[in-house]
Amino acid sequence: MIENQKESLSDETSSECVEIPYDVTLENVLRRCGDLGRYQLIHYIFLNFIAAASGINAFYYVFGVAEPLFRCRLPSNMWADDDRFESINSTHQLLIDTCQSPTSRCQLVNGSICTEFIYDRSVFGRTFTEDGQYICHNAIKRTWLSTVYQIGPCFAIISGIISDKIGRRKVIQVLTIAIFIIPVIIQLLLQVVPMSMNMKFPLMLFNQFISSIDPFGIIFILLMELASSSHRTLAGNSALISYTFGEIVITLFAYITRNWLTLKWLNSAYFALLMFYLYFVPESPYWLLSMKKFDRLEACLRKIAKTNGRADIEWFFYYEKLIQDHRVTILIIKPSKKKRIASFAPKLCVCGLIGFVTMLLYIKISYGLALMNNTLSPHLSIVIGAIVEGIGYLSANFAMITRLGRKYALIVYALFTSGCVIVMPFIQDHHPIATIVVSQLGKLAISGTVSVSWIYVPELFPTSMRGFSNAVLIFFGRFGAILAPIIDATLGNQYSKITFYVYAALTLVIIVLVLFLPETRNRLFEDMEENSTTDPVTNDNKENNHENPTKTDAQ
Repeated sequence: MIENQKESLSDETSSECVEIPYDVTLENVLRRCGDLGRYQLIHYIFLNFIAAASGINAFYYVFGVAEPLFRCRLPSNMWADDDRFESINSTHQLLIDTCQSPTSRCQLVNGSICTEFIYDRSVFGRTFTEDGQYICHNAIKRTWLSTVYQIGPCFAIISGIISDKIGRRKVIQVLTIAIFIIPVIIQLLLQVVPMSMNMKFPLMLFNQFISSIDPFGIIFILLMELASSSHRTLAGNSALISYTFGEIVITLFAYITRNWLTLKWLNSAYFALLMFYLYFVPESPYWLLSMKKFDRLEACLRKIAKTNGRADIEWFFYYEKLIQDHRVTILIIKPSKKKRIASFAPKLCVCGLIGFVTMLLYIKISYGLALMNNTLSPHLSIVIGAIVEGIGYLSANFAMITRLGRKYALIVYALFTSGCVIVMPFIQDHHPIATIVVSQLGKLAISGTVSVSWIYVPELFPTSMRGFSNAVLIFFGRFGAILAPIIDATLGNQYSKITFYVYAALTLVIIVLVLFLPETRNRLFEDMEENSTTDPVTNDNKENNHENPTKTDAQ
């Protein structure tokens, strides 16, 4: 019955269409099914809520494991029940000043090490740092929680490869369920089971590690592949803006809860609200085509067309033409995975370096923003930083759809970032307000650089390698994020200024390498597939494409 309908539909369409364009692509089929219609908008909203969870998890450390102000507890024979950080009266303040070492918060005035401390809960509330006393000689343990979170996303290179093999949908489902269920189990143990902080610490480490292996990179790719190339920039940047939304959400959660474990539970509640949607997560049409899963591709396109109010007559003939067209034959005759990766090795190396340098600069610039904590609360500082970051993403979105395209937009934002980095050493010691301004401009610039690179890198590669290429960008970016604070801590204040010049020089290296990469603004995803194949028919096909160009307003 269905086959008869398809045949009649094909006959009807072919009789009505006087001329069928030769260059039929999935791009054109998607446009006919509804480009950025109700189907795409619904999934963009829910997928971006999952993307926002990455920002929530990433900034948990800022509040849940923050180091509050603290002082040594007064001996009981001097002041009974000394359990408030603020002084009660002038006598209490005098005793604090008399007993506390003027040079170290970890020592008494006689040089002995404090064993009990009083913490200021007016800003962060009760933190994991307070419960475990991860200060003074134990402060290194607190940094482990941050380092573990930065190491976790390095596994994105594995999830990227898997997403190219089994699809975007399954990877998003598995990772989202994992980062919800496993932390909930750990939090139950922390909440219910009596245990020492020595037992809680490894559980918290594991919690942080699991929370960091999120599906953000795969969601980013799926958003770009759900619509035509006209909306790739908007779709990709929506995920980055959602990340900044997550920063604001976790700040609000932290301000309300003021307790590290309650904050964890609130984060889990956010994930719980998204669990129902995982069943409806769509698969990428481009991935289905690249893997020759034509039945599933047809079902996917039917769902898109139906939701967007498009009749079969508007798109089905072109879908059949796409499957039969010899260009699809080129797509499905591809060299081995090893040969494909080897052929793209130079581009992958450049993309890895872009990820490394951009995250190195992102973390470096963030240190300048720490000066704001002297005049503004950390909650307000995070919100302002998130807004500036969002403006950077939006500005990059507009820059990429102008004549600058992807390549020159990346160069412009990288130069802007480099300029801010070079200026900062000259002003950070004596001009704190100017440092704040330049740091915020630097954050806007580096946010724009990150935005362009996240759009540009996946567009350089075919569908079968897009997840892997994005994973390479994330993988080396995390190395930059881990290395930046280690370098500053090792060099100290005396030599840390040198790093600004080194990072600026690395930015210039990136700019030179980007000049050798192609522009991708007006390229269809199918064109990237074409260029990735070694089939000799490709050359003939390219000649035909010059004779029958596809008109696109791809941006």
